[in-house]
Amino acid sequence: MATERKGSRGRPAKVLDPGSSLLAALGSRMRELRKARSLTLMELGELTGYSWQHLGAVERASVAPSESVVIACDTALGANGMLNGMFPGVIREQAHLRHRSEAARRSISETPDPGVDWGRLSTYGKRASAITSAVVEDIEMITIHQRRLYHELTSTEMLVPVDGHLALLLSLLEAPAPDRLRRRIAHAAAEAAGFAAWIRFDLGDHFTMGHRYATALDALGEAGDRGLRSYVRAYRSVTADAAGWADEAVLHASAALDIAGRSVTRVTKSWLHAVSATAHAHAGDSRTALAELDRANGALERAGDERDEWMYDFDRERLLGYEGDCLLELGRYAQAARSFEDAIGGVPATCVRRRAELTVDLARARLGEGESAEAVRLAQEAIAVFARRGSVAGMSRVQRFRDHVANRQPAVARELDDFVRSWQE
Repeated sequence: MATERKGSRGRPAKVLDPGSSLLAALGSRMRELRKARSLTLMELGELTGYSWQHLGAVERASVAPSESVVIACDTALGANGMLNGMFPGVIREQAHLRHRSEAARRSISETPDPGVDWGRLSTYGKRASAITSAVVEDIEMITIHQRRLYHELTSTEMLVPVDGHLALLLSLLEAPAPDRLRRRIAHAAAEAAGFAAWIRFDLGDHFTMGHRYATALDALGEAGDRGLRSYVRAYRSVTADAAGWADEAVLHASAALDIAGRSVTRVTKSWLHAVSATAHAHAGDSRTALAELDRANGALERAGDERDEWMYDFDRERLLGYEGDCLLELGRYAQAARSFEDAIGGVPATCVRRRAELTVDLARARLGEGESAEAVRLAQEAIAVFARRGSVAGMSRVQRFRDHVANRQPAVARELDDFVRSWQE
């Protein structure tokens, strides 16, 4: 193993005050993570493909890193999006410093007409922009386009633009606007915050995810949309359930149904009942789970062509995924497998993460049927998708499957370990 450079060939570690700047905070956190993993700068350089000298300068806050450097370090250090999340603030800070430096340079090199107050004129750009209906419409489309890109890009690649869009919407809420436009901005901010929360969840950053969901609910207080509020609470249930927090998932699912009332369409009500069914199944309440599943089926049958503008395409195939999950918890492996297969068949080709999630569930059902080889193949297929998309939540899903079978079928666990190891070589 390589060692840290010593003596005259090295450079003593610069003592940083993380509170002195956002750049210093990023460098300090990067150094802490590297040392916690007993890595030298040279080793980190080998893992990321960047020179150890440049990485050392980033840690000392001597240079501002590029986005690609931060992403590579976040991945190599297993930071789960922590460094990525700090990067937008560093960019804003550096832009402010450049602007201040340029302003100082101009003030020295230029001698304006004493009768003209150029400085006062420059403050005009600090005034709030005129918010029109056309502006709001353009902004509303951004979240829609970002959701489409989510199926094409990794969550790490989506992190900065999604957070930037959310920051724009929150800043517009600080500006004066007619009430009708303000409600639309608040509505858009809630959608963007909910999507940002999901990105954080996929990256395994549950702390920031919670803050983003809180931001969404705060914005919805001003938007006054009970339907969207129930939608956000239901997704809190989904993320809690995926993290293994069954009781919390049940609480969020129940709250989502209470909030919804008659303010959502039947198709959305079907999804809310399906989320509740899964949460109760994982909490061990099979009776309530099956009752909620019946309600979900009934609502979907009555839904017809109803849709909510912010609701994804929830249909019979989507509901089968939730049904399979409940059946799996009840030990009805053959029925669960059929439900998962039908659900996978209805997933659009672009929704690779969703397909991979169902594939892991199908692997669990096949294992329950005694088909170990098929279960391993399916799990490996899901691992490949999650690895390419950088989905921490997805990999955690497969790891829980692996840990579930480790004691009873260690050979299956070893096969999955070997497959993961092959990706790391």
